[in-house]
Amino acid sequence: MPVPIRPLAALGLGLALAACVNDAPPVDPYPFVGTWDCQVEVFTFTETTWNNGSQTLPIRNITRDGRNFTLLFPGNYVIALAAVTDTGMTWVSGRTGDQFACRRLP
Repeated sequence: MPVPIRPLAALGLGLALAACVNDAPPVDPYPFVGTWDCQVEVFTFTETTWNNGSQTLPIRNITRDGRNFTLLFPGNYVIALAAVTDTGMTWVSGRTGDQFACRRLP
């Protein structure tokens, strides 16, 4: 036989759960998330991946220093995204030192 739930107890539980959800801070995406024309290829970043135009790589770790980001990928491959703004950034390879000026695409 099901146990009846008292309406006031259920209301209290619902309000408590809603309060927990509503008090959570909003999660803003990293400013580099999106699609970028980086001179040699169109790159697409999500919160967890980077598509370099030919493959999608999982991001293992992200560190931030102001408007600069360091992204770590499998195999200890590292890229830096420097001076990230709403419209542009500099992409830098940690392996080769190559640098590309990137502009955000709509």
